[in-house]
Amino acid sequence: MSCSNTAIFSRGDSFSSQWTWVPGAGEPADLIGTTIQSTLRDRSGKEYDMTINLALDGLSYTAQYIGDTTQWALGLASWDFRMTFPGGPVTHSTIFRVQVQETITQS
Repeated sequence: MSCSNTAIFSRGDSFSSQWTWVPGAGEPADLIGTTIQSTLRDRSGKEYDMTINLALDGLSYTAQYIGDTTQWALGLASWDFRMTFPGGPVTHSTIFRVQVQETITQS
């Protein structure tokens, strides 16, 4: 079985993704009180900070780039999350890849 952590994204579109928290052994039951940060680094090295909106139940969150994606460099971008849990433990997600491609149809 093969898995991929790469998404394909058309430059110029809105960028948003919803995530569900599934705690592992010894992890918090929810993300309430957790600070979540996320940055996407495009192929040219420019970084774009995401806005994180946590659901009221603390079991999911949305990462969204508030801004214009038309200047994102084409090619493979890297993206991750940093979580600071109540009491101070810090962890990072796996690095995700985003293939930024050109949009053909324009307005």
